[in-house]
Amino acid sequence: MMANFVNVLLGLALVYVSVLQPSLTASRPGLLFAAGALIFVAALLGRRNDHHPWQNSTNMVLALLLAAVGALRLEHLPLTMFWSQFSIGTVVAVLALWATLYRPATPQV
Repeated sequence: MMANFVNVLLGLALVYVSVLQPSLTASRPGLLFAAGALIFVAALLGRRNDHHPWQNSTNMVLALLLAAVGALRLEHLPLTMFWSQFSIGTVVAVLALWATLYRPATPQV
């Protein structure tokens, strides 16, 4: 549960950086690689305790995609950088929040 909450905060941080501080990741693409690594590790840890692990599996794939965007150094394509960070951050935050809050009802005996 705590790992999912970390992914919510990382996703919100990605959205914040893409909208309000785009020069931060444009000048330092290694930050995207580091954020992708953190999201991947948190999703891997969160996957162990989830009722349905597909949310964190999706977040792991998105973390690899974010790391690839950071490794490609696409700072000369600002729209690609913006939309990749914004969409990945949004989806990671929503799926991690869903995985954090979703707890199915246990059958009462």
